[in-house]
Amino acid sequence: MKKGILLAALSLLAVGCSKNESVNTPDTPVNAKAIRIGQSVQGVTSAAVTEGSDVTATILMHDAPATNWGGFIAVKKNDIDGAGALQERATVSTASFKAGTSQDVVLTPSLYYNHGTNTDNAFLVAVSPDGVLAASGTVVTMKNVDGQQDVMYAAEVDAGNEGTPASSVNLSFGHLTTQLNFQMKLTAAASNGEWANQSVSVKNISIQNAQLPQSVDAADGTVSWTASGSSLSVPNIANVGLSATAAKVSTPVMIMGGGKVTVDVVLTVGNADLTFSNITIQETAGKDLITEKAKSHMITLNVTEPSGATQGEKVISATASVTPWQEGAKGSAELN
Repeated sequence: MKKGILLAALSLLAVGCSKNESVNTPDTPVNAKAIRIGQSVQGVTSAAVTEGSDVTATILMHDAPATNWGGFIAVKKNDIDGAGALQERATVSTASFKAGTSQDVVLTPSLYYNHGTNTDNAFLVAVSPDGVLAASGTVVTMKNVDGQQDVMYAAEVDAGNEGTPASSVNLSFGHLTTQLNFQMKLTAAASNGEWANQSVSVKNISIQNAQLPQSVDAADGTVSWTASGSSLSVPNIANVGLSATAAKVSTPVMIMGGGKVTVDVVLTVGNADLTFSNITIQETAGKDLITEKAKSHMITLNVTEPSGATQGEKVISATASVTPWQEGAKGSAELN
């Protein structure tokens, strides 16, 4: 009786397991060879991803011929049967690695060569950071659009085939944005400064017409940007007192390159806020800074304290009030 109950229980457990959940399925299929890849980040000093940074990426794979991304279908898991044979290969994987190291890229799930022909080459492309990929097509949509994403692209590489795998499969990532770094300093007035004995700090920096990467087509690296006309408030402003020594006041931001930089800045002096609008950043006197893709720009904002009144002169003080709206004369027009 007990033996029959035990057999029945085991039968129920077996019914509850799918072929991909079988406890007998090996981690590596017996009829397929995994693709091993390395990585490099071009210009690691030029953007937020630096040597030693943890990086993630979405990797797409297709078989020969090269650049044949038309009709790409995303398969996000490997189908391995109970005998350990690979039935269907994943074509999409999430990669994890540390920038600037020689360690292999960790792929989840693993990507495998075509075992059926043994001669079809595999081709790989990648977009970082890892994003959202639809069931079909090669457009990778960013999970966050906030100016903090160091969006990169690794163009197609030939990984060889199962019979003759490439000896060195390397994903070479290049930056798709320009990076802006902000630092500020305070130049005190020569004498009788208006801000004497008051702390001066930056409250906000807003970049006008900042366009951010929304998605990247992994087939060729084409970027879709947010619409122009919007301003980006620089995140993570360090609300600390300014001094005569220039110091960074925020984390880097990554935006579309190739244009001028115009900012609005809000300072806090004592307990009052002061706003400076439409400040165009210059590379040198009389020459506007033009940002470049894959390059990092350090922007120094120098705040000069205004001089106060000299002895005997009176300082004008004022208060502010707003007159309530009043109804004006009515208007009309004829459209003929």
